[in-house]
Order: sequence, then C-alpha cells, then structure tokens
Amino acid sequence: MHAQSYEQLYSDYRDSLYQIRLIERSSNSKAGLGSGFQISADGLIATNYHVVSEAVSHPEKYNLSYQSVDGQEGELELLDVDVVNDLAILRQKGNIGKQHLELAQQTPNNGETIVALGNPLDLGMTLVPGTYNGIAGGSFYDRIHFSGSINPGMSGGPVINRSGKVVGINVATAGNQISFLVPVDKLVALLEDYHRESDDGALELQPVIHRQLRDNQQRIIDAILQADWKLRPLGDAMVVGEIVPSVQCWGNSSENEDETLEQIAKGCTGQDVVYLSEEFDTGRVEYEFFWLEGTDELTSSRFYSAYEDEMSAFFPGNSASDDDVTNYKCHQQFTSQPRISGKAAENSADAAVDEDEVGESEEAQKPPKSNGNREPVVARTSYCVRRYKEFPDLYDVFFVSLTVDQEKRALVSHFTLSGFTQESASAFTKKFVSEIEWH
Repeated sequence: MHAQSYEQLYSDYRDSLYQIRLIERSSNSKAGLGSGFQISADGLIATNYHVVSEAVSHPEKYNLSYQSVDGQEGELELLDVDVVNDLAILRQKGNIGKQHLELAQQTPNNGETIVALGNPLDLGMTLVPGTYNGIAGGSFYDRIHFSGSINPGMSGGPVINRSGKVVGINVATAGNQISFLVPVDKLVALLEDYHRESDDGALELQPVIHRQLRDNQQRIIDAILQADWKLRPLGDAMVVGEIVPSVQCWGNSSENEDETLEQIAKGCTGQDVVYLSEEFDTGRVEYEFFWLEGTDELTSSRFYSAYEDEMSAFFPGNSASDDDVTNYKCHQQFTSQPRISGKAAENSADAAVDEDEVGESEEAQKPPKSNGNREPVVARTSYCVRRYKEFPDLYDVFFVSLTVDQEKRALVSHFTLSGFTQESASAFTKKFVSEIEWH
C-alpha cells in the first residue's frame, strides 16, 4: 500500500468507527475509553470485552455510549460477550450509523500489510499500517501477531485488509511494534451465538460468561491431561517440564547472601489469562519446582529456617478481590512417595527422552544418579481452594509440597490453577503428584 491508499482507506471507512465510552452515572463523566466499529446495518457494534467489562460487573454504576468520528454521540446497549476471546457486541440506541464494515472470510497471507484503526489516548481516530504474521504461538488463546503499534484507546478497533474487510480486532501490545489482534473468526462465532440464543435483545450475561469459562477450563484441562508429560532432572528428582506449547518454561539458579543455600528453579506458566475485570483474571495454569541444597557449614535447623523463608513468598498466580472470591480453605498433611532406582530409573529416563527435541541431548535428559537413599520421600503438602462467588462451581487451586526427609536437601513443588472445576483440579493434582520421580 502507498500513502494515497492509506488516505483512501481512512476516508472510505471512517464513518464505521466509534469511540466507546464508559460513563460513570453519578458524575456523568468518562471512566474509560476504547474503540469500536459498526458491523451491521441495524447498528451492531463490536469492541473488546475489557473495554466494557465494568458495565458488565457493575451495570448499576456505569452506562455505555459512543462518539462518531464527526462528533455525534449516542447510547449503547450491551448485547453479548465472549470473555475468553475478549469481545463484546453492542447496539446503538436512537440514530444508527449509515456505514458498517464487512467481516473478511479469508485469512491474510503472512507478510501481508493490514491496517489497524482506533482512538489512541483520546486523540482522535488513527490509522496504523502493519504486517500480518499469523497466529502467535505460546498461548491457549488464538491471537494474531501484528507488527504495528496498538496504543491505549485503540482496543476494540478493527484491523482491515486491502479490501477494507475486517481481519482482526485490536486487543493488546507488547511494545516495540509487537501487537496482538483477536482473529475475526472469533467475532463471527460470537455473532452466530448471539443470533442463535437471543430474541433480538440483550442476553443475561452472567450465565453466558459462566458457560464460556467452564468450556474454556475444560478445553485447557483436556489438552493438558492428554499431552505427553516430559520429565526433566532437578536435584534428586525428575520433575514435570513443558506439557503443552501454551505453557512456557524457564530455569534459574541462585545462592543466598551468605552463600550457604543454593537454589535451582524450574517453572512453567501459561502466558495469558482471561480478563474479567481490572481486579480479577482467570484461566491461568502455572507450576514450578525449586531444589535447595545447604553447604556443609549450614546446620539442619538453619537450613530449614532458610528454606521456610525462601518459600514463604508463594502466592496465587491470578488476581482477584474479596468481591470475586472466597477466602482460601487449606488442607495440610504429610505424604510419602516411594523412590525408584536401578532399572526403573533407567526406564523412566528412556521415557523422558525426546529424540526429536532440538538442543537437548539424550544424556541431558537422564535422571540423576541414585544417592543411595531407599526410604520413601516425605513431604508436607498444602492444598488450598477458593470459590468464585459469581460462578460457584469454579475455583482457584493452590498447591505446595515441601520435602522434609533430608537434612540439607529439599524439593518444593507448586502449582496454581485458576477458574477450574473441582473435577478438573483433582485430575490435574493426581497426575502432577504422580509424575514426579525420585532417585
């Protein structure tokens, strides 16, 4: 595209674009801004869920309105949402815009130029050209990788192709010309769902969101439990590595200030969450392991004191307020797990090797040699649960296990699941605990 064609695009489609405003009722003032675009002749408007989320959570406190590029204003009715894909459908009240955008039926080619439209920082409608790079990897949620700047206020605006058809919706940025879009097929599916379930009026949104969250956690837990769990060496144990590509892993090692306690860490985290409000997100999966060893100079009592200090900073991986969740209820107990050695260890090593994995040799994946200990591994475990107040069959689960059977060597295992059913959390816990192998 050349400069003139950018100008033509803006001229041709500007009347389909709107600033979406969250209005605080008592002060009649703007409390939030985003972008949106008209998608039908009868005044349907699409935007991000996070642009309108406060009106969903607190409908008694907020109204929604729009302003056109030419300054015309009007009220909006919230019709339907897709919290997993961060989308919402609204309808103009009163005067309806005369122009709307069509949704693309074909996916752009990688490297194709596409154009983001929106209202950054309340500065007026802006056009940002960039590059389509396909669906970004490393997430449970499909997002288009867009090489262009999606700035605050552009959330919910359309991204169009050369023909002026919508291929995505602005949703987030990582800076440095790395931004993310919701693929347009998610909006198509939301429209179909809305037309199928509504009688041309707004749906009751809490049951809709509940169903979406349940379906999403089931999709995630099914993918995780059906995956081939790879084990990686850590101290005297083999622990869980990357389960699915949507959960990315890291490693680190450190010593405390007096160099008496060495810590080796392996952790894996799902990179994205489902946004419900500024204080509440869900859909997170994370797990991590810490191997700690004390030097000869460190007494056993000082080791466990330092151990407790190191581990006292654990907290849930997602945010939530007292309005969203109950307090955690925890069950603590001591558990034991048999060690494996000899041929069993060799078999587990063979099972852990991925011969096609680039950059990791077979030798690197073998379990550590047995330290001669044949006694069961004893651990202090804590399993904590808090319930979602608006969605009573969904929970956050927080698990920590600390081994206590050796004087100066210990393994900490931790995971957090947010927004899962008890059945899903129980299945994950059982597999997570049973996968750890000792030598």
